[in-house]
Amino acid sequence: MKTPRMLIVVPPLALDRDFVDSPAFLAWPAYLAAAVVRQAGLEVEVLDGLAAPGADLRAAAGGLEGDALWVGQPAAGFLERLEATSADAAVLVGSPFLIQRLARPWLRAMLERLGPGRIGRRVLADLYTGGMHYLDYDGPGLLAGLTGLDLILRFEGERLLRGLAEEVRAGAPAQGGVRSEREAFPLDDLPAPAWELLPLEAYFDFLQRVLTSRVRAPSMQPRPARTLPLQTSRGCPYGCCFCTRNPGLPAPRRQVRPVPWPRVDAWLQDWRRGLELERVVVLDEIANLEPARFTSLLGAAERLGLRLEFPNGLRADLLSEDQLRRLRRLTDRIKVSLESASPRVQQEVLGKRLDPGQTVRVAASCHDLGLALQVHALIGLPGETRTEVMQTLALLAELRDAQAVEPLVQFPVPLPGSELAARLDPAAVPLAEALPYASFQQAAWPLPGAPEAAFLEQARAEFTRRLEPGPGKLIVNLTYLCNNRCVFCAVGDRPRRHAAREEVEAALRSQREAGTDLLDLDGGEPSLHPDLVPLVELARGLGYRTITLITNARRLSYPAFARRLVQAGVGQFLVSVHGPDAAVHEALTCAPGSFEQTRRGLRAALEAAGDAGRIAVNTTVVAGNLARLGDMGAWLAAEGVTRWNLQLLTPFGRAHAGLLPAQDGLQRALEGLLAAPPAGLRLQVINCPPCRLPGREGATRVDFGKRDRAMLFVGGAPTNLRAYLAERRRRIQGCASCAFSLSCGGDWDFERGPAGEGAG
Repeated sequence: MKTPRMLIVVPPLALDRDFVDSPAFLAWPAYLAAAVVRQAGLEVEVLDGLAAPGADLRAAAGGLEGDALWVGQPAAGFLERLEATSADAAVLVGSPFLIQRLARPWLRAMLERLGPGRIGRRVLADLYTGGMHYLDYDGPGLLAGLTGLDLILRFEGERLLRGLAEEVRAGAPAQGGVRSEREAFPLDDLPAPAWELLPLEAYFDFLQRVLTSRVRAPSMQPRPARTLPLQTSRGCPYGCCFCTRNPGLPAPRRQVRPVPWPRVDAWLQDWRRGLELERVVVLDEIANLEPARFTSLLGAAERLGLRLEFPNGLRADLLSEDQLRRLRRLTDRIKVSLESASPRVQQEVLGKRLDPGQTVRVAASCHDLGLALQVHALIGLPGETRTEVMQTLALLAELRDAQAVEPLVQFPVPLPGSELAARLDPAAVPLAEALPYASFQQAAWPLPGAPEAAFLEQARAEFTRRLEPGPGKLIVNLTYLCNNRCVFCAVGDRPRRHAAREEVEAALRSQREAGTDLLDLDGGEPSLHPDLVPLVELARGLGYRTITLITNARRLSYPAFARRLVQAGVGQFLVSVHGPDAAVHEALTCAPGSFEQTRRGLRAALEAAGDAGRIAVNTTVVAGNLARLGDMGAWLAAEGVTRWNLQLLTPFGRAHAGLLPAQDGLQRALEGLLAAPPAGLRLQVINCPPCRLPGREGATRVDFGKRDRAMLFVGGAPTNLRAYLAERRRRIQGCASCAFSLSCGGDWDFERGPAGEGAG
């Protein structure tokens, strides 16, 4: 009697561009399924669309919904292989990816090729891939909507698959429908995956192409090439509200079931010797849940010369210092889950009972060891406050700055089958087949009891900007001399002297060697420095990309001087003008005749630069010019200026609180200008906390990059500008819960004296 035959199908996959989990490692459930079927007495063949010539990760071809990706062999070639097969049963492996709406046309195309004349039973099996992402879906509805599909095996599928194989071997009549695993069975007799059926070299080549694809950032290094997945246990003891492992099982559904360690150890030895394996990707939910077992895994990897990867992350509080030292030799990076920096959220919302301090400890150790670390977090959980969201982001930013940690921030999504989804009206739960994967990364889900989605998205966007390195800039105060005497001058209380040329030259060289390529020359009035031109020429020769002169332009009223500066290398002029006429401007500069001279200098700068985009006007906004800002904007536009910076007063130098305009008047004036700027004039607001301009916070963002700017004062050493400004800033009510608080240093403090002490 002929032995019945089962076909295990590992199909290429149509994926949402923002997919989560690891479709490239479907080899684990597929070849484990093959071993289970063979253990049940059937012949087995694996038709693998991933371990195939030409298989990689690319943008999907036409015929699929949305902006999809394709992983695996090209569709036409795989369908030809399907049509050439026959078996008593064919099992498609690939959930949750195959149940997606965008993948339905592809699933139907495969079922059409699995014709009933050649294939006895056509089955879709969930099987178990590891990780938290398992989607509960309408099995009967899916079955009814797909012609050619006979049976669906739900949840952990190995025992169901064994039962199906026994039916086929016994010649039992085919029974359709949906079969669901409802028991958390032990893994003591789970066989090793049938790797001897895997086209190894083709699979290794496929992984290389996936991990070097340009359509998506790789999850790990492409080397070493000879890499296979491994799962040493199933389950997780924690009941995080966002997790879906495993929706088919009754409570306590998250019991942990390990594969006996001697069997895992034997597998690794066999694969190292027989397959020349070089790296193992461990798919356990928490691979270090049992410290002694994890230490055994590290020991086996060391003994066998295997690299390790842990895509689902490790628990920071269970990582010892010795384990971290050993991991440094075994892997390129590790990942831990912080989830929230708030102990209250950890205890009352998540139930994960993680001590955020343990994440800080691991980050410091990894930094000292040179082991790259990713830290995962969620913002926007029901019951979480805005302040707690910002607390989490602030800790991640601190870890990034101090320990070079890579933060991974996501929004919680009410996945079908999760506790989060169970709290919602069923109509508010996303359908598994139409799950918007972008919600994890880009668009926060509106969850009852959580901070508003708009706040969460703004907070995450500002956090991302906070992490992005700004362009390195050096700002040099060339002199404290000035031919104006502005009432608000930030350096007006400093000794009137020039910077020594040799000190400036040394700073220019050292900062350029450090990678800084933007230069601002400031003062006082820098055009009064006798060595301005040769210093500009030196900076240009050193390779500074843009050299900007911040000036009152009075000396530029001599056109030949303006042209000489441009020839020397000045690329931009920021011209200080504080009023639309002599009365307003000179009341602030305390220099009779300065307005007309500055006006002529502005025109000369426009002419010498030859491009209006290289000229900007800086205006310090105070009570004395607030009412005339509209007139000034119209005048600047008429002069041909295209960029206007409105600078709020800062508490340095001669500035004092008596110069400040009333806040309500300031807000009205700025909002009016931003809403209807003079034609051709682009506005930015400098030194303005975002809360001063609700709804128009973006106009203040230009100011957030000052942590990447070095300031050279006359006679001093370069200092971080953000740190310098922070000495006169203070947090106010609302800062802790503000989405911009990571970038904004707070409001300006005019109450302290010049030395930073209280006013008494």
